[in-house]
Amino acid sequence: MANYEKIAELRPEMADFLENQRKIGLRGDVLTYWPNSSCASFSTDSAGFRHTTFAGKTYSVADCLASERYGLLLGPSTTFGFGIAGNENTGASIGAERFGFPVANASMPGANSRNLHSLLTGFLRGTKRRPALVCFSSDGDLGGFCSSSLADPIFGSPNISQQKTVQKTAENADPEKNFPSLLAFSATWTSAIARLCRANGIPLILLEATGFFEKEEATEMERKCGLGEVFYPWQETQFANHRKFNQPFFDHRREMSKALGVPLASGPRDVTFIDEFHSDAEGTRRITEAMCDTIEPVLEKAGTRQLAAAPAA
Repeated sequence: MANYEKIAELRPEMADFLENQRKIGLRGDVLTYWPNSSCASFSTDSAGFRHTTFAGKTYSVADCLASERYGLLLGPSTTFGFGIAGNENTGASIGAERFGFPVANASMPGANSRNLHSLLTGFLRGTKRRPALVCFSSDGDLGGFCSSSLADPIFGSPNISQQKTVQKTAENADPEKNFPSLLAFSATWTSAIARLCRANGIPLILLEATGFFEKEEATEMERKCGLGEVFYPWQETQFANHRKFNQPFFDHRREMSKALGVPLASGPRDVTFIDEFHSDAEGTRRITEAMCDTIEPVLEKAGTRQLAAAPAA
């Protein structure tokens, strides 16, 4: 995997993220970033969600939900902005610049579509106003599977904190056999999110940002940081799974987008990365700007209907 010692040398801000990563905790059965963190590179709110910036102000997720108009970004560490210094440089903040209202960065480490469906359900029941849009990344579904080679069609793959225990006893960690279960899991919960948004009149956009393994050629910085190289035995399987199953997973997500009638916003494949899964600040801006080109017409089509302060169902 990426050489984090070298990354921290070349990107000093990474020390802040690696320190926070060591403090990842639990909220029920899901992982959470450390709450109320504040350092030179980023800050989190009382629930462990990263702050968004908009119009010179800093917003917690709760602040966004209390706004007259807001959006929700649901996803794993890739949407959190792991390794990106400055809350203003995350996808949520860049999107807020484009859309003209705050976007809540509701991202959790390794979050899968089942976790995020529960999170969205809780948000809609606890807020007076529906979001103007929901942007949803299912990359956490794929990440958990590639790390563990395991998937249940209802409950998904083990999270990061569970994998060490599961891998010691798992005799059925056959990725070929379990990949159909991953696709069934992702389809079940992505469809549930789509139904929830449709029932509440909320535009939903699926997000697709490919990673380092889809690049044709690494940059000099990426080579210096050891991206794509195996440093630990367990990464042999993880990387092999990503190389083999990434494209079929992306193809399945595109099929779901068409079947559900939900737009899919994609980013370019030639962006730059901090590690194998997280784009750097420049890459994140390029990905987000490309996605916003797909999202903005959806907002324009929704028009002023989203401005109404109607209660969520």
